[in-house]
Amino acid sequence: MKRLLFIFLLISFKSFSQEPADAIRYSMTDHGGTARSKAIGGAVGALGGDLSAAYVNPAGLGLYRTSELVFTPSFHFNNNKSTYLNSEKKERKAANDFNNVGMVLPRDGSYNGRWSNFTFAIGLVNTANFNNKFVLSGNNNQSSFSEKYLEELVKNNVTDPNKAATNFPYGSSLAFNTYLIDTLLNPNNTIKGYRSLAPIASGLQQENTVTTVGGIRDFFMSASANYSDKLYFGGTVVFSRLSYERNSIYRESDMTKKLNNFNYFESEDYLYTSGVGTGIKLGVIARPVKEYRIGISYHSPIVYTMIDNYSAKITTDLEGYMGNGVLKQSSLDLNNGSMGEYQYIFTRPSKLLLGMCYTFGADENVKNQKGFITADVEYDNYKNAKFRPSLNTYNNSGADYLNEVNGVIRNEYKSGLNLRLGGELKFNTLMARAGFNYMTNTFTANDLSNKRMNASAGVGYRNKGYFVDITYVYQIWNNAYFPYRLEQAFFAPSYMKTSSSNIIFSIGLKF
Repeated sequence: MKRLLFIFLLISFKSFSQEPADAIRYSMTDHGGTARSKAIGGAVGALGGDLSAAYVNPAGLGLYRTSELVFTPSFHFNNNKSTYLNSEKKERKAANDFNNVGMVLPRDGSYNGRWSNFTFAIGLVNTANFNNKFVLSGNNNQSSFSEKYLEELVKNNVTDPNKAATNFPYGSSLAFNTYLIDTLLNPNNTIKGYRSLAPIASGLQQENTVTTVGGIRDFFMSASANYSDKLYFGGTVVFSRLSYERNSIYRESDMTKKLNNFNYFESEDYLYTSGVGTGIKLGVIARPVKEYRIGISYHSPIVYTMIDNYSAKITTDLEGYMGNGVLKQSSLDLNNGSMGEYQYIFTRPSKLLLGMCYTFGADENVKNQKGFITADVEYDNYKNAKFRPSLNTYNNSGADYLNEVNGVIRNEYKSGLNLRLGGELKFNTLMARAGFNYMTNTFTANDLSNKRMNASAGVGYRNKGYFVDITYVYQIWNNAYFPYRLEQAFFAPSYMKTSSSNIIFSIGLKF
């Protein structure tokens, strides 16, 4: 654990904001999907006959017989509970979005030959939703966030106060210019070190509010071929758009409320990340007998070209220290009004999926089918997530730091197995569905967790060329978040537990 966190600290306030948690955030994605696919836990790897097949196993598009247009809006309600230094905080966040929109177009094949039909699909799908808000609070008499600024100055051997005031515009320079960090002098008035004015021993009230928005949306184009209703082949090209915006407000206040040259300080950090990437998905489904289908699909790595824009601001109230009142400074003040920018490449690792499906009352006419049970196992190689400098980055800037981040990813994360199970019962024009989805923990450390579990249920109605589906998904997600990390002093994680309710609708037309 200590080894992981030590490496996290390197170059903590320079113009690189990437960290191993970003790799998991951008890699631990969902399939998105229709309300029907979400109701059965996302287990469509061998099922087919649903728009979700285009970005799970595109071979499943070969089971279509009629064209289809579908749109899926969704509503999210998150409840977050944080436990930090034995103190609990709760926060709620609601948002609306869409899961997917798309069109499926099957075309007849050669009935004199073996190819029954060919199917094409096009659309958009949302595979990650970053809209969230959480708050943590606790009392700490062992360390302070401000010690990060001390470590940065010491690590860089800064003895010139002019450099301390200008060279670190996203961290210690802001703290130095607002007197949160002050100098320690030798008898000859040369700098021998730095100190924080935060009164750690008498206790600090620490609070952190983090608000995030954004997501990952993929534009896809798919094609599938049906060979004698025994074998189905498919491929998808994905053009992915990633956006992530985070605003973190951190505050430390004096617990004693006495005059001691410290009332409070507040740090506000803003980050906006955007990226575009491409990848492919390939799949096969075999139907040895009409009741059973077995599917396998491969999702290639997606290589994103990323840009970070960021800024920082500090406000201090040091109770008149050095004759000052409340002081404020922003990184914009030190950068001619410009935000920081860094370009780099992120590679989201590959996935491999195996699925099986059993159909009750299997018949070529889907109206005569009674339902199905389906299950998927997905292998996600999170250890292979990787950052590297962009080709446009001057002088390969940040390469050493990104290599160290990649080393942490390889050593401290493990590959994950995602399990999906679901089923449907048909009652003429009505359908009832239920499902389960479990994403295993990706941390190697036993005291950290980021596993997720979903339970879902839904109903559907299909009649006269249109359909309406509604699904409810309940998710529990355990995770860990560090408001700050230190090399030489105590720091603590906030253990996060998120429970979310998702309501998903699909409205479709067959033609």
